[in-house]
Amino acid sequence: MKRFFQSIRFQLTITIVIFILVNTIFIASVTLRNFEKGITDIETSRISVIASQLTERYERMYRSEYIARNFADISEEQQRIYLRLFLKTSFEEYFNDLIKNFPELEFGYSIPAIEDSTVFVGNNTYRFDKKLTVVKNVNAGHGGGYIFVDEPLPIVMKPLQEIREDINRIIIYSVIVAIFLVLIVTTLFTRRIINIRRGLKILEKDLDFRFPQFGGEIGDIALSINSMAENLKKNIDAMQRSESLRSLGMFTVGVVHEVRNPLTSIKGFAQILQKKLQGKEEEKYINPILIEADRLGKVVDDLLRFGRPAKIDKKVFNLNSFFDHIVEMSKHYVGDKNIVISKECEGDININADEKKLEELFLNLVINGIQSLEEGNGEVSIQVRKTGENVVVNIRDTGIGMTEEEMKNLFVPFYTTKAEGTGMGLAIAYRAATEHDGKIDVQSAKGEGTVFTVTLPLGI
Repeated sequence: MKRFFQSIRFQLTITIVIFILVNTIFIASVTLRNFEKGITDIETSRISVIASQLTERYERMYRSEYIARNFADISEEQQRIYLRLFLKTSFEEYFNDLIKNFPELEFGYSIPAIEDSTVFVGNNTYRFDKKLTVVKNVNAGHGGGYIFVDEPLPIVMKPLQEIREDINRIIIYSVIVAIFLVLIVTTLFTRRIINIRRGLKILEKDLDFRFPQFGGEIGDIALSINSMAENLKKNIDAMQRSESLRSLGMFTVGVVHEVRNPLTSIKGFAQILQKKLQGKEEEKYINPILIEADRLGKVVDDLLRFGRPAKIDKKVFNLNSFFDHIVEMSKHYVGDKNIVISKECEGDININADEKKLEELFLNLVINGIQSLEEGNGEVSIQVRKTGENVVVNIRDTGIGMTEEEMKNLFVPFYTTKAEGTGMGLAIAYRAATEHDGKIDVQSAKGEGTVFTVTLPLGI
């Protein structure tokens, strides 16, 4: 349950629902205020008309009494008596007629000429409620005072209450609909996030796992994770390979020392025997011994270079002339084959590195390319370009290419697919690259050739 409340789906749902609820309430409150003002204005106008009619009616009745009773010739006391006996009665009858037509209203007046106190006429049910009241003053010449008409607010706001109930229902329905819509949207959205989370769990155990393509920003995240997983796998493989090579190097140094002296003795005795048996039939048995001793000597030399590499002796040199030298040296391995070795260098590039080690590195890669051209014709090209603080060298051949299994074991010592190879050339090349804080990447497919990409820091 705690995990659900902490999930993005729940938090996103709550956030959107609160946002919709707040906005709906705000819009409803503004709408209700506008309705309230509109209703109040309408009712005030209506009550004002009725209050004006009452005032005008009273003044006409007063003038009629004034003329009929000949107020000009009688005393003020007699005038008051006539007003209270006749005018008050007639005026209140008119009030009663209005009450029948407008039962929701309350009427009243305070006119000293006909009443000493304030008179309330109409429904007193809402006597103590808040009211919407309109007051009209009576002309002083007609007795003075005022007439008022009011309407209790519960009656005035009754339509508003109905509107408020409708709006509350709309708010409730809106929230319910919003929750369902948000749940649907967040389910679609979080499904990809859940897939990302599951994929990360798989990646913890299997770095070969890759996410499928997604759309939008989630797709960009998946692609980034795929890229990071691929780079991490490469780095782990490189670290494991480096550790294996280091352990193997320590082992081979010991082996080389144990083999080298007996090998020298075998070769020496074989040469003595060759001189003694010169011209005799047994001489034919000595030549294979010398040939195999020389081949084994080359293997021992490779093992010694691999297991006990020399210290790096860096100096600044020009890569353009350096690769001219690599091309010339490579031609010795071409022989009479129809193989073209080309070089393309962008600009004049200098590097601070160990020239001999880089010679081993690139010469081994070019030789590997030459050896992949089994039919004796094709091309090995060298492309050199500067990228930021690095130099990138592509060595491309049009040879037989490699399978994924062959690429996986490409830099493993003693691994070779060639009949006469020792399997140490590319391992030595790999070590030379790592010693210069560089890297070697390989792209190849069976029957489509191979591209070695070497990236080295310029160090200048």
